[in-house]
Amino acid sequence: MSKGTGKFVKGALILSVAALIAKVLSAFFRIPLGSLIGNVGMGYYGYGYPIYTFLTSIAIVAIPATLSKLVAEKRVMGQYKEAHLIFKHTMSFMIILGLTLSALFFLGAPLLIGAFKWEEQTIYSLWGLALSPIFVCIMGVYRGYFQGMQNMAPTAISQVLENFGRVVAGLGLAYFFMPNVGYAAGGASFGSVVGGVCGALVLALFYLKHKKAIYEEMDTQKQAAVSTTFKSVAKVVLVLAIPISIGAAVNSVMNFLDSAIVTARLVSGGMDQTIAADLFGQLTNTLTLVNLPLAFGMALVTSVVPAIAEAVARKDHKEMQDKMELGSRFGLLISLPAAIGLAVLAEPVMGFLFPESIQGGPILRLSAFSIPFIMLGQAMTGVLQGLGKVWIPVQALGVAAVVKAVLNIVLVGSLGILGAPLSSIAGYATFTLYNFLAVKKLTGFKLNTMLVIVKPLIAAAVMGIAAYFSYALLGNILDATSKIQNAIMTLGAVGVGAIIYVIVIFLIGGISKQDLQELKKKKEN
Repeated sequence: MSKGTGKFVKGALILSVAALIAKVLSAFFRIPLGSLIGNVGMGYYGYGYPIYTFLTSIAIVAIPATLSKLVAEKRVMGQYKEAHLIFKHTMSFMIILGLTLSALFFLGAPLLIGAFKWEEQTIYSLWGLALSPIFVCIMGVYRGYFQGMQNMAPTAISQVLENFGRVVAGLGLAYFFMPNVGYAAGGASFGSVVGGVCGALVLALFYLKHKKAIYEEMDTQKQAAVSTTFKSVAKVVLVLAIPISIGAAVNSVMNFLDSAIVTARLVSGGMDQTIAADLFGQLTNTLTLVNLPLAFGMALVTSVVPAIAEAVARKDHKEMQDKMELGSRFGLLISLPAAIGLAVLAEPVMGFLFPESIQGGPILRLSAFSIPFIMLGQAMTGVLQGLGKVWIPVQALGVAAVVKAVLNIVLVGSLGILGAPLSSIAGYATFTLYNFLAVKKLTGFKLNTMLVIVKPLIAAAVMGIAAYFSYALLGNILDATSKIQNAIMTLGAVGVGAIIYVIVIFLIGGISKQDLQELKKKKEN
């Protein structure tokens, strides 16, 4: 394992741990929130959230990815002053963009509600989110700058604090506004603003802490600084950030298509609007669980873009190949057991975490199988962005969105709410295959199928069988209709499954001792 690959692994692990903590906090937020405001309230909350994440994806994913790529390339050439100028100009540009997005979100809320046949009370949730883009944009610039220096700690810590602030403020405001469900959903949404303020503040403090070292590094630059203007930086950022934001926003786009089509399709089939909102709330709850392992996917994208960019700048083909395989392998080692585990224990997990959405078990079982496709698709997106082929994931998303939209219309009309997760699987699979074939064509990348896919799949299948029978055996002793006893049974089955997975993956060589030794060595470095 090369030094550059070691940095990549270390960065991916730091971000993965932070992202997992952030997602756990997010799940902790949605679980009590669902109990507090019910499925209908979660429907109000869930309608606007994909639009918010899509609008801010340019700052959450695109700007960090774009800026980290630009900064990494400049730093490899020793152009530290240019790297810092790019950071400063990008910050000014993104603050302007954040203000613009916030204004559009606030003013456009009534139009969205009318266009997609949402309940009128959804407007409070949309307004609650309106100020978030400003702070998300600021966070995106800071994160991108530090990631370009291969320093993932500021991003990791800010993610955790951002979600902590969101949980505390969102739940507190939702509780304050109950029993008015519309106001409560709006208060929960406003938690994102508070979280954004927390995240932006901690990143600003990190910058101030490192400012002296950054300027000292700039003083070591021997050659004269190249002229870097606000206009030139804004142009480059836009040219790169727009396709990166669209390509990386696959999850937001798929969820948005659910928001735009599912409820309208259910209502057009004769369903009451409130019942449709209830079903959409159940779908929103299942996505909370699907999103937990996807935290690792976003960590992969975040780490792989500057890592691949550095390898390309050094013309190190072997290191580039190593990172591509490592990203794919890392993603499937996590996503395959997550998918099978959620599918096997769908009803118990929903009964444990979302007792008011116990009917959501079949939705979760189907939704779980989209996880490996999303994870691998995100990894391939990061590779393409690192290679500078930023428009290919956009093309992939365009094709996948058409597949998702058409199948949403057809399947939701014939199967009801279960049509949504089925169409998502097809959409994500299309996105992943398109990106993978493009990477293979551009780089000649050859995936080690046995190591990357087959071995994790075998271990995950054995784990799923163990978890299923563990739950069944515990059912002979405990009462599954009791919330507390079902929780014990579910956690017990998850624990057994996790232990079995680790044992099997080591026994069949999916992870070797050499992998752990190399990782430990790089951590010590």
